[in-house]
Amino acid sequence: MVAGKTIRELFDSATREFKESPEYRDLVSGNAPRDAAREFLRNVFRTHYLSSHIVALCFASLPSSGAELLKENLMEEMGRSEDEKPHSALLLELAQGVGFVDSEIDGLIADARKRLAIFCATRVPVATLRELCLSVLLETMSFEFMLSRCSSEIAEALTDHYAIPKPALHWFALHSEVDIRHAEEGVTVIQDYSDFHQISEALFDRIARLTLGDNLFVRHYFPPSSKQRTRTKSTPATARRIESVTIYQLGIPFKQTFRHALQSREESDAVIIKIAGSDGRTGFGESLPRSYVTGETTETMVARIRDHLAPKIFRQTFAPGWEALEQMQTLVPDWTRSDDGEKSVAAWNATFCAIELALLDWSLRADHCALTDLLPPERFEVVYSGVISADEPKDAAALARRMARLGMRQIKVKVGTPDDVARLDAVRKAVGSEVELRADANGAWNAEEAVAQLRRLGQFKLSVIEQPVPADELEGMKRVRSESGIPVMADESLVTLEQARRLIELGACDYFNIRLSKNAGVAGSLAIAKVAHEAGIKVQVGAQVGETGILSGAGRTFAAHLPELAFAEGSFGSWLLAEDVTFENLAFGFGGRAPLLRTRGLSVTVNEEALERFAAKKLELRR
Repeated sequence: MVAGKTIRELFDSATREFKESPEYRDLVSGNAPRDAAREFLRNVFRTHYLSSHIVALCFASLPSSGAELLKENLMEEMGRSEDEKPHSALLLELAQGVGFVDSEIDGLIADARKRLAIFCATRVPVATLRELCLSVLLETMSFEFMLSRCSSEIAEALTDHYAIPKPALHWFALHSEVDIRHAEEGVTVIQDYSDFHQISEALFDRIARLTLGDNLFVRHYFPPSSKQRTRTKSTPATARRIESVTIYQLGIPFKQTFRHALQSREESDAVIIKIAGSDGRTGFGESLPRSYVTGETTETMVARIRDHLAPKIFRQTFAPGWEALEQMQTLVPDWTRSDDGEKSVAAWNATFCAIELALLDWSLRADHCALTDLLPPERFEVVYSGVISADEPKDAAALARRMARLGMRQIKVKVGTPDDVARLDAVRKAVGSEVELRADANGAWNAEEAVAQLRRLGQFKLSVIEQPVPADELEGMKRVRSESGIPVMADESLVTLEQARRLIELGACDYFNIRLSKNAGVAGSLAIAKVAHEAGIKVQVGAQVGETGILSGAGRTFAAHLPELAFAEGSFGSWLLAEDVTFENLAFGFGGRAPLLRTRGLSVTVNEEALERFAAKKLELRR
């Protein structure tokens, strides 16, 4: 049985970590800006307004003794009578007393509901429901433990330093009184639960570290999105230097060959970047350079990092959290620009992507948060399309049937070869009329050929044709759009923000295929997505064939964040790779559906043993 002393020590350690955080110290000392204090109260509301709903999830999984204690807790939360208000009503009084207007309070309630929905939609890094419920109990009871020890100090600071009326802070007063008992009862509930479900000490320790680690309370009350809204910058002491950059050139075998008009691949050629900071933390990034897209190769990418970017990285400091993303956004033009004499490179976007993702992964972990905190999701899952390479028609049909059995309703087929008609005919017959088909020519035709071929392929009811002409033939793409009758998607023609604007100006396409590796990581891709949205261009979030879970995880977060998403590709994971280098399997499931990711950094954990094993080449650079 897990000892009560162990549980109390965990809660005490988490509370102490919170009280020692710069955010907490600034708040209670009065050094936080007034806007930051009000944002703290908004986050208290968002965190606790529907907390009883999450606690109720665990009720049925508890033994009778623990269930009785939890029921009493829930009854107090929900209000036993008209004289004893539910805690949600006290939070409403808090919001009104602070001076939030009705529309703002409605927004906070909507935020709380969305948090609950996201909680239910997020991929959980545990194996079973018993582990999930233990995690929920630990988080809930740790909050009660912390509030019983911090609420009075917080309420006093809010009144003395930020002029919050004392009557509005009854929620804090109640928690400073009641939660002392609730916290002790919570220890008993967790003990009973662990004993009933035969939770070993080792498993308990793993779930506790997963749940309470990285300053749980700071993550809820002072998330990066709030710091960004209030422009609360990290103190100079939190800025860190990068001590080393390690470059891995991988060679992970595919389970099957992937072909299109420009290339045939049998293994992943991903480039993984590992950075290590002066704080001891590490971060990982990834990209897959394509010479026929940006002009980069794995070798030139390594040379670019070694000779140009690593020296710049070692000279700079990087602050954790939201500031890191803004820093990356300012660096895009300089770090991706081709030097004189590098006419073969359109932009060093893949190189930037790998470095940027590694820096974001490291900085977000340092700030105890995830990429989803900077890119909040607009949807609760990402639905991926199937992709069929330029295979023999019978092989394409066999794969299409497997995808249809998996429930996939959108499939893209590679074209631009002599047997396009036979391949699409076989695929359409294999999946029937209900599955949406797109085609991707990878620039295989000129405009005249494209129009003629698409008229032949029109019988297969294609919803989109991707990159029908070579990347630089924008007028030809415009002609295909106007004459083929099929909406056009730009891919290889869309590398830089300037190219995005040119495509819009010409009216050359209906869709953009945005890929993190191709379009300069999160920072560059956000900029292109913004102009697409403003121009009414629809967006597909694409992927690189052979990407590992590192790039797939970042791509999924980016796809979930976009306000409008036409299609998504990627997260093939174990469907394509013989083995991934992340412990998490990010491969999509039935119907192409994949859950949100929300742990730390890029929300994946790198298996460094696998990384070393699949590294064809490795280069370590030190400051």
